[in-house]
Amino acid sequence: MTAEIPKLTPQQVRNALDAGALLIDLRPHAEFATAYIPGSINLMFSRKSLPERLATAIPPGPKILLLSGDLTEADAAAEAIKGVSQNPLQGIAAGGTEAWRAAGFPLITLSQVQVSDLWERFNSEHGNLLLIDVRESFEWELGYIEGSLLIPLGEIWQRAAEIDPDREAILICEEGIRSSTAASLLLRRDFPRAANVPGGIGDWFKAGHPTVRLPKPPKR
Repeated sequence: MTAEIPKLTPQQVRNALDAGALLIDLRPHAEFATAYIPGSINLMFSRKSLPERLATAIPPGPKILLLSGDLTEADAAAEAIKGVSQNPLQGIAAGGTEAWRAAGFPLITLSQVQVSDLWERFNSEHGNLLLIDVRESFEWELGYIEGSLLIPLGEIWQRAAEIDPDREAILICEEGIRSSTAASLLLRRDFPRAANVPGGIGDWFKAGHPTVRLPKPPKR
C-alpha cells in the first residue's frame, strides 16, 4: 500500500520552505496571479503534462510541496508525479492559500500584461522591456514577436543568469500557462521584475499585431 502523502499546516509549509523546499502551486495561472505564496512556482495541474513539466522546468534536487485549491486535485497530482524521482515529494499544503492567509502569512500577486498593453509598451519602452518567449522552437518558427527572445520553458531556470535584471522581463507563451510558470521561476530566482501575458501569443495573433514568420523550406 502506498504511504499517504503528509498534509502540512501553514506553519509546517513555512518551515519546509525556509529549509529549501519548493512549493508547486497547481492552480490555473489566472487564479495564481491574484494571490500566491511568495517563492512558489505555478505549474498548472494536468495529469498528462504535469510529470513532464515538473521534470523539465523545475530544478532537480529540492524537495517539493504541492498546493491546490482542491485537495482531491493535489492528491491526483501527487499520484501523477510519483514516477518523477528528481524532486522528492515532501507533502501537500492543507487548506491552500486560504489557510496560509488565515495563519497571518503574506500572499503576493503576479503582474499581468494584456496584449493590448504589451503592444503599446513594447513600442514605447522597448529598451526597458525584455520580452521572453518560452515556447518550443517549432512553435516560435510559426510566428513570433520581433525583438523577443526565445528561451523555452525547460531552459529558463538554467539560463536565468543571462537575463538582464535591470530590465523588466515579460514572459509569453501560447496562452499564458507556461509563461506563468516561467515568470514564477524567475521571481523564485530573485529576479526583480517579471510579468506574464495571460492571453499569450494566441491573443497577439488574434489582435493582428505584426508577427515575424520564418519562411517555409522549399519542397523537394
